[in-house]
Amino acid sequence: MDGLIILDSQGKPIITSHFRAHPHAYPLIHIDAYNHARARRKPSYHHHHLHAAATHIAPAVGAGCAQTTRDEMEPVLWVNVPVGGSTRRVRRGKQIGEGYGGGSSGSEEESEAGSGSESESAEEEDQEGAETDAGTWRVAGLCHLEREGMSFLAPLSHEVNPLFGFAFLECFLDVLTAYFGQVTESSIRDNFDIVYMLIEEMLDEGQPMTTEPNMLKDIVLPPTLVRKLLTAAGVSGALTQTTAPLITPIPWRRPNVRYSNNEIYFDIEESMDAIVDRRGKVLSSQVWGQIKCNARLTGNPDLLLTFANPRIMDNCSFHPCVRYKKWNKDHVLSFIPPDGHFDLLRYEAVQMPIKGVGATAVERPPALPLAFKPELKLEEAGGKFSLSLTSRITARPIENIVISLYLGDNVGHVSATPSGDSRGLGTGNAGGPGAVLGCVGGGTWEFDPNKKILKWVISALTSMEKAASLVGSFVTSDGAPAIPSPAFVVDFQIGQYSFSGVRVDQLKVQGDLANKPFKGIRTFTKSGRYEVRW
Repeated sequence: MDGLIILDSQGKPIITSHFRAHPHAYPLIHIDAYNHARARRKPSYHHHHLHAAATHIAPAVGAGCAQTTRDEMEPVLWVNVPVGGSTRRVRRGKQIGEGYGGGSSGSEEESEAGSGSESESAEEEDQEGAETDAGTWRVAGLCHLEREGMSFLAPLSHEVNPLFGFAFLECFLDVLTAYFGQVTESSIRDNFDIVYMLIEEMLDEGQPMTTEPNMLKDIVLPPTLVRKLLTAAGVSGALTQTTAPLITPIPWRRPNVRYSNNEIYFDIEESMDAIVDRRGKVLSSQVWGQIKCNARLTGNPDLLLTFANPRIMDNCSFHPCVRYKKWNKDHVLSFIPPDGHFDLLRYEAVQMPIKGVGATAVERPPALPLAFKPELKLEEAGGKFSLSLTSRITARPIENIVISLYLGDNVGHVSATPSGDSRGLGTGNAGGPGAVLGCVGGGTWEFDPNKKILKWVISALTSMEKAASLVGSFVTSDGAPAIPSPAFVVDFQIGQYSFSGVRVDQLKVQGDLANKPFKGIRTFTKSGRYEVRW
């Protein structure tokens, strides 16, 4: 990886790392290529939601900028960059600038220029300029991510898996979140010096080096309020690190950690990706999970985390603190945790065989939380639609349900009527303090005339309620037939629930802890790329 580039919402560079092995124009070429590809991209609801699975992980390594249409933007862009003598100029026997990837030809040109006359040197310079115009070019990859309106670019000039660039960008964003809390354009501009020092520590000559937030915080001090006041007052001596930051037996954990109250929390978060046809049949479904941890423990505690059903978790990726051999042998997590927040484990929940049937039988897909009955009828200058949904989850209410329907570019007017159960949920009275309202009259809806998206919002829905429904019609502004999206996108959340059934069995803590630590575990599920077809 060559370096890192951060662009603002207008496509202008905020921070550009030092591309030592490349000419000065190298990052500018990538910035122009990215802005050109983004300008060609036309924001499309259908592409953003329905083709997210195709662009989630850089699958098209062989596709370049020339294949980018106005409705899509490849996750990996291919940029033509100069190679060899295309950036060199020879004047009077001296090599003025070094070309990208230079070679032995530079010394030969020097000797020829030095032995000839001034006119011969001028002719050679003209000839070199002609070669520059024609140029020798190669193709470099450009991985990019968008966060909070900003663009993070990672150019790749060598043969490398694009996931390498995306993994580093995600890691860099996690470090910025650990430092600033929220990664915004203003937070990066206000802490320009810290961001630049982080880039220098995390990326050394194209190779990721220090990526653990705990170690980085010992090298690059976080932007605390006291530090900002001292910096503004010009007191720099008070900010000097007094200990050797790189001398630590455990790279991911700060030494001499002390807490008056020892506690550790685990969050098991899962998301479901699914494609469902109009009859309710599951065409594809996957459950992805991650275990997040917040450790506030004294010293260097050694933890052993066991699960009741560990074989549900497959394709696991671990934090470096996890002893992989222990997991591979006994399916338990043995680790010394970093201090503070970190991602302990990511996994894919595998489908388990049906109970009472042999292991070779067809495996059951994960149960869908919602049941839909969609209907769409197109007319000459508009159409009619009808949606109804019920909850299949008996244990917990499904909250923050948002259904997004793209109706077409030429839709000008929408009318709809929601209906459903309006009783309150929970132990309190309906509408009382702390009561969670169900689908009050079927929820609320709104139509965005700019994006042409109809959103139906339901605060909460239980399996005991009758079906919530939304019936309406839409009319086109030009009288032509509408072309709505063939599917709609569903978002939801379920607290204290797990799609896969992953459950922690026991947590053992060993170490120099005076008091037994408090342990907290909670589960949370949400929708991922969840789409239902008409």
